[in-house]
Amino acid sequence: MGQIAAKQSKPAYFAALDGFRGVLALMIAVYHTMWMSHANSSDLLTNGPVLVDIFFVFSGFLMFTLYDGRLNSGAEGRAFIKRRFARIYPIHFVMLIVAFLYAFARLAAHWVGLATVTPGEVLPFEPGATETLQSFISNLTLTQSMGFHEHLSYNMPSWTVSVEFWTYFVFLGMMLWARPKKPWHFMVIAGLVGVNYFVLSRLKPDMDFHYDLGFWRCLGGFFTGVLVAYVYRLVVPKFQKLSLTNWLATLIELVLLAVMVGFVIYFPGKAQFFIAPIAFIFVLGFSFDMGGVSRFMGTRVLRYLGKISYSIYMVHILISLCFSIAAEMVLPRLFGPLWNATQIPGSLLLIPYLALVIFTSHFTFKYVEMPGRKAILAYDFGAKLKWFKRIPAKQDA
Repeated sequence: MGQIAAKQSKPAYFAALDGFRGVLALMIAVYHTMWMSHANSSDLLTNGPVLVDIFFVFSGFLMFTLYDGRLNSGAEGRAFIKRRFARIYPIHFVMLIVAFLYAFARLAAHWVGLATVTPGEVLPFEPGATETLQSFISNLTLTQSMGFHEHLSYNMPSWTVSVEFWTYFVFLGMMLWARPKKPWHFMVIAGLVGVNYFVLSRLKPDMDFHYDLGFWRCLGGFFTGVLVAYVYRLVVPKFQKLSLTNWLATLIELVLLAVMVGFVIYFPGKAQFFIAPIAFIFVLGFSFDMGGVSRFMGTRVLRYLGKISYSIYMVHILISLCFSIAAEMVLPRLFGPLWNATQIPGSLLLIPYLALVIFTSHFTFKYVEMPGRKAILAYDFGAKLKWFKRIPAKQDA
């Protein structure tokens, strides 16, 4: 089976992967908490930044699965970019504005004397600050992690939105002008992915980098996902002929899960640059929804977390910040300066924190993501461009 079918009659739905997307979003929300707990001090989350790369693999897998054979012209390409922009930008824009207002409120609090500058603190919009007008503009244009800055700023997790958006253009260019069809095409992609990770491993100590080389990090994960999609289509007809028992399928999935968790825990540092083959087998294995783990990950609750996972990812850092400020102001007065010495109070604090993250994400998905997506998709950018072209140029006096 040398070539991939151009189109599928009905887009596949990968319930387990959707559930994992929701769980991973919550894990990242815990990783970004600013107080100590048993969870964020564990080896799994201490080495947790590499889990972000699983999202890039998911994205590449889904994009190739959904759009292979459907991007054949400039018009289809423009429609693709518009759909992706409509998917990612509304919540990004809203959270950027919230982060900007928070930065301004922080500055205003110092102006009026409600807060004092602590040693080493740099206020927003001052020399040396990460929150500047320039970084606001780069966040606004989704270029904040394309190597123009030496720091993250505003809603910091949005660095992935920046690099993934520009990765879509690389993907589109490939699909329009060099669409992979034959096995050797995908072997070339695999080779380029390997070279990419090798070069990055020479430049960085581990996979926790973003504002400078994050685009290349995203390319590696995204095109690993493309390779997963190709192999999935090759294997799925043969897999459908197999009659795996439920216990055997579940055992295979437990092994896949253990391999991924073990990789994150026991392979820190330079070893993290081997994420591509680990993520490859993980996403490929769970794309078949074959065993008990998949059925659990495909339950209604976890699928809904997957549905709102992008909102979870985008809103959690500011909620974490607010929880941290409130905890440091209130809890030492109630329980003393060593209120979190055992980390048990910090672990318990995760419960209302995650509840608020999910609650907020439910509403941002419903009232920001969905309306924003519909508004952008309904907007005729082409007509506006034509209108600008009809404006007569001013004559020189």
